Amino acid sequence: MKNNLIKLLTNDKEVRFFIVDTTEALKQSNLKEMKTDFSKELYAKVFTSCSLLRGFLTSEDQRLSVNVRFNLKGYSINCEIDGCGNIHCIFSARLMAYEGEFLDLISDGATLSVTRGSWMGGMFTGTVELNSESIESCLADFYSKSEQLDTIFRTWVCNGKVRGCMVQALPFANINNLINVIDNINKNEKFISKVEWARLTNEIFSYATVIEEYSIQTECNCSKEMFFGMLMSIDTVELKQSILMNKGEELECGICGKKYLFNTNDLKSIVKIKEDG
Repeated sequence: MKNNLIKLLTNDKEVRFFIVDTTEALKQSNLKEMKTDFSKELYAKVFTSCSLLRGFLTSEDQRLSVNVRFNLKGYSINCEIDGCGNIHCIFSARLMAYEGEFLDLISDGATLSVTRGSWMGGMFTGTVELNSESIESCLADFYSKSEQLDTIFRTWVCNGKVRGCMVQALPFANINNLINVIDNINKNEKFISKVEWARLTNEIFSYATVIEEYSIQTECNCSKEMFFGMLMSIDTVELKQSILMNKGEELECGICGKKYLFNTNDLKSIVKIKEDG
């Protein structure tokens, strides 16, 4: 699969940014399940914005979850991203059929949570209230507050293409350098949204260097072995209690929803490995 997410660093090394094209990935996503024009547009923007976050994951075992709880009961979003570039985004049934305005969803009580980590290293969650006028602005607020780094998200749906950009100033960056990058993107957004992908970096971002390229897709490469590693991080005492109760453990992949059952023999093997060091 071709690389459709690019990480760039400005030549002054003060601003990093990511550009993604999710056109093909969205065709295999849950976008087809959306019932209204609003939900279709919001889904494309959420999927694209979360695809950009894959650039923060530095190894295959890392993962990132984005959860949105709107103020209206039964309206929510869950998006899972892993270090292989698999993106799985789910809207609640009510949100799939929503026909209102975004601002009507984000009054008191609406939250955005982002969880990041790995099976072995543990997961860490941050939460902010939703009080911005778009999902892109909500994500920007989260990273500006949690990472203390000025962050900007943009998404474009144009001529059948869906693309997005995330810009982030690195620590101690000159704010004017960040402003220059954002101004350049705003000035060229029509070109960015429709130009041939292979031409994009050379013709628009000549002031930056491509650091890395990734692929984004909706397939999932999960396996029982991967979840075996997750169980290794559980306290041995808890595992032994499950064994004594003759109780297995069922884990569900947050990307594709596939479930993996670990019986007591599996748990005994894990305990043995842990105790043997």
